[in-house]
Amino acid sequence: MFGKQYESDNKKFCLYITIKCTGKKKFRAWAEDFGKKNSKYADREVVVDGSRRIRFSFPVSPKSLFIGVLNSDNPKDADFTVELMEGALINYNIWVDSDTEKFIKLALHFSQVCGFEPASQNGRLFQTDDSEFNIRFFDVIRDMPSGKVLNTPARIGHKTGIIETAKAKFDTYTIPMRMIILLHEFSHKYKNPKIGLEISNEVGADVNALYIYLGLGFSKIDAICVFANVFLKAQTKGNIDRMRKIMDYTQKFENQEFAELN
Repeated sequence: MFGKQYESDNKKFCLYITIKCTGKKKFRAWAEDFGKKNSKYADREVVVDGSRRIRFSFPVSPKSLFIGVLNSDNPKDADFTVELMEGALINYNIWVDSDTEKFIKLALHFSQVCGFEPASQNGRLFQTDDSEFNIRFFDVIRDMPSGKVLNTPARIGHKTGIIETAKAKFDTYTIPMRMIILLHEFSHKYKNPKIGLEISNEVGADVNALYIYLGLGFSKIDAICVFANVFLKAQTKGNIDRMRKIMDYTQKFENQEFAELN
């Protein structure tokens, strides 16, 4: 296994990881807040045939990262090398209003710390300084009338605008995955109505969230993975159509159809 402490110093940057080995092997590579549980900023499994370079994007980073690489099939394997090279963050010239900027700041902070911070049965409150945007952090999310535990990682009150999140779900997600979920919920209430859509419109929330998420420089992989994970639990025609539209939008965004590179 390869393991290295990397001084990220809260910077925005890309880290290029080159893995070299003999033959074809499957590797897991990840980056997490050094010494903090449930704090992965990236987590990939890739097949390497001789040599392969992957990119981790950090629109936000902690003071210090731990970078790990291991053979997925044989964790004791030491017959490979890893090289790290830092580069500029790839992000886009997106437009966001002041309210969105305010929410982004809250969402970034919450996403970075919620994995090692406690939740509560009553919903521990995280909020902006002016209390305009609020995230309640529950152990699990329950159906109010029945008390039954729901499978959803997050939901937003259509009237209150309060986002409820489930620690049981968020602990398993990377920081980018948490961000796209939070931006999706935010977009239901605070973006959809601005473009003439119902608050409940899922595709509108997907697209608005992706515009912000991708524009900040987060990896499309985490967004696609977390959406796919949610949709796999309910493979309805509507969800399959949403996944197709998410993939299509992501490709068009990368082709700079909606925003130019900074």
